Amino acid sequence: MKFGLQVINAWSANDGVKNPSQFLLELAIAADKSGWDGFFLWDHLLFPWSVPIVESWTVLSAIAGRTENLWLGTTVTPVARRRPHILAKQLATLDQLTNGKAVLGVGLGGLELEYTPFGEEFDYKLLAKKTDEALEVITGLWSGEQFTYNGKHYTVNNVTFLPKPIQEPHIPIWIGGSSRGATKRASKHDGWVIGGSCPSAKDAGLSLKQVSQEVRRIQKYRDDTKPFDVIYGMELPENESQLRKLILKADTVGVTWLCESIFGLRCTGGQALKIVNQGPPSHLR
Repeated sequence: MKFGLQVINAWSANDGVKNPSQFLLELAIAADKSGWDGFFLWDHLLFPWSVPIVESWTVLSAIAGRTENLWLGTTVTPVARRRPHILAKQLATLDQLTNGKAVLGVGLGGLELEYTPFGEEFDYKLLAKKTDEALEVITGLWSGEQFTYNGKHYTVNNVTFLPKPIQEPHIPIWIGGSSRGATKRASKHDGWVIGGSCPSAKDAGLSLKQVSQEVRRIQKYRDDTKPFDVIYGMELPENESQLRKLILKADTVGVTWLCESIFGLRCTGGQALKIVNQGPPSHLR
């Protein structure tokens, strides 16, 4: 099991953060030094309330230049509001910068205000279809071979993208969400991202028992034996005994990444740094 950090990409002066981009860079450098395995940002453009929100992939590229050991990615990016060929190029570049430790977390996007104000339609069925097509485009471009694609929403005509990602056969694609559509989509890719309890946000999330049930369902959908990641993010308990039991149970149900959730409702910037500097609970495995 690996231990990661899931960090919101929105911080403000109310959190004691003057420069969100620099703060996230500082937080990731601390994570690298403290022994965490991965650093994953949320990917939002807007929230219903006014708060500074930074562009996740730009910050992750900056982090890649200042860290050595971290897996870097998003949990998750709404791929349907991205141009798939641009996202494919961004991820291939990040994979080069990290020497093969980039991850693409994928979701549909749950906030209408990130779509309709920009003239884009917000409909889950449409977003799902665009996401599935976009992932075909992205993985095709990552092949490094000449690629053509004719879909309903995206077209590629005889394009070769180089350099290709370092990772083979491609950068891992993790699918987020608890809906039946999300778990079916996850079964076709490399991992599933799901949330557990986050009391600070009054979010119960999924229990490990529920995660276990969904993982069994996902495995039934899968038609290959390639490794499959289960990424479980939550507010980890401070009590060492409770944390040890959580890690044991998470390992038993198939969780491969246990992530600490860090966001403004839970902690200030200073408190976030303190959590990160304590390092991962690797010794409790």
